[in-house]
Amino acid sequence: MTDKEQIILLQKENESLKREIQLVKLRRQVTPHFLFNSISVAVSLVAQSPKTAMKFLRHLAQMYRYLLNYGNEYHVPIEQEMEILMQYYELMRLRHVNCITMEVSRSAKRLKHHPLPPLALQGLLENAIKHNVHTEEKPLHVVIAVEDGMVVVSNRRAPLISDSSSTHKGLAYINETMRLLFSREIEIVKTEDTFTVKIPLL
Repeated sequence: MTDKEQIILLQKENESLKREIQLVKLRRQVTPHFLFNSISVAVSLVAQSPKTAMKFLRHLAQMYRYLLNYGNEYHVPIEQEMEILMQYYELMRLRHVNCITMEVSRSAKRLKHHPLPPLALQGLLENAIKHNVHTEEKPLHVVIAVEDGMVVVSNRRAPLISDSSSTHKGLAYINETMRLLFSREIEIVKTEDTFTVKIPLL
């Protein structure tokens, strides 16, 4: 191997190592954040309704098992993401009674094998709940569909007053992971009435 070839090889290895470090940092950001929020919710439910808290903790246990199985993976098949998304949706329905609904299209339910960052879809639902008003009078409705080779997650926009300074770290995690792994980025589309995130299907 010539000196030039050795230099090129070392550069590639260096870039690969940098990418690995970035991905590890991103993963470490999202997992503790999710667990902390979920445990905080469980604590509040114990005081309000022990039976609801038990149901909540069962769903949380399923999600934690998912994290144990896939938390160290850089990407997971979309069917696994759909499954954990439904677990998270059930968690949020228990937490925000009659305030959240979610519709998953048939085409989205049929998706198989497409790789996604762990907790990507869950993160989009969490993002919608975190940044929008959701009450019994004005429930939050989230739709998951497939359009033009992308999985699309959209919701009615009803921004919280306190949301103006948000950094939207969840969206940044998904976008940066997609960029590092697949050299693709998510698309964000805002209108006066809706907020939509599109993730490329690979």
